[in-house]
Amino acid sequence: MYKYYKKDDYNIMEYNFDSITEFLEYIDNTPINDEVYGNSTLESEKNGYDFFETNSFEEAENLCRYGYHENFDKLLSLKIMLEKHLKMSPKKNKQYNYYVGYAPNVKAYLEGNPLSMFNRENPKREHIDIYYNAANLSEVSTEQIFNRGAITLSIVEILENMNFSVGLNIFTMSESSGQIHYVKLNLKRSGERLNIQKLFFPLCHPSFFRRLVFRLMEETPDITSNWAYGYGTTCDDYTIRKVINLSEKDIVICRPEEMGVHGYDIIDDANSMFDYVNQFTDDKINFDHIKNEQEIERIFKKTYK
Repeated sequence: MYKYYKKDDYNIMEYNFDSITEFLEYIDNTPINDEVYGNSTLESEKNGYDFFETNSFEEAENLCRYGYHENFDKLLSLKIMLEKHLKMSPKKNKQYNYYVGYAPNVKAYLEGNPLSMFNRENPKREHIDIYYNAANLSEVSTEQIFNRGAITLSIVEILENMNFSVGLNIFTMSESSGQIHYVKLNLKRSGERLNIQKLFFPLCHPSFFRRLVFRLMEETPDITSNWAYGYGTTCDDYTIRKVINLSEKDIVICRPEEMGVHGYDIIDDANSMFDYVNQFTDDKINFDHIKNEQEIERIFKKTYK
């Protein structure tokens, strides 16, 4: 579950959790590293609703364990809008004649052709890996966090509906003074359909990282005093690829500012993320820009406030 090792120029503190339940049980039953955090107020327990969007560590833990439903209508509105206005061509099954199949080819049968049944060739299901860093810098707004997470969930579901196999790898990765705090969360297994309600809190709510992962940092045995107040810096795209050994075709959902997500306009943020994602798709997916039509904006912003 936890290991500490050196890789290239970094000392890596790596956790691996198979579920949210395992993650929460671990942070509930592991002592605080008093050597580093014993003389300071724990960031995971501080007040400040604007920063955390929760009033306490316990509230954040309950939302993670039992589900976060507030603002869920925003996500559903976004998904509906994207599905209507993203122009993507679904893969079609190629039809051919064969000895067996799903329907008879009457013409071929009357002509005495032994290949008298229609059959379909299932297209190869292409696989796309998306790596989502749920860590964020202190100056990142709650709107940026929500937009980045909601757009990612929408992209994954749309791709799956197009018969792509999507691996959504959720983690947090932060760095301070040559140490990297890396938490892998197995919340969507390969081939498993997307459960947006299960993933909504980890991807879209600031308290997942700012309270729950902060608590894990406060418990980490090998963490140094450099983390005591700043809690590290969110790793960029380059560092993530280097640490995890990703290929150039793997998609990294990294810091909002790297992807052009500013949190002011969901449509602008979506277009920026599509441009970013399209760098890695090798023209497999044609993400056309959403049209800023007045009626579409009116329908969407009715719930997105």
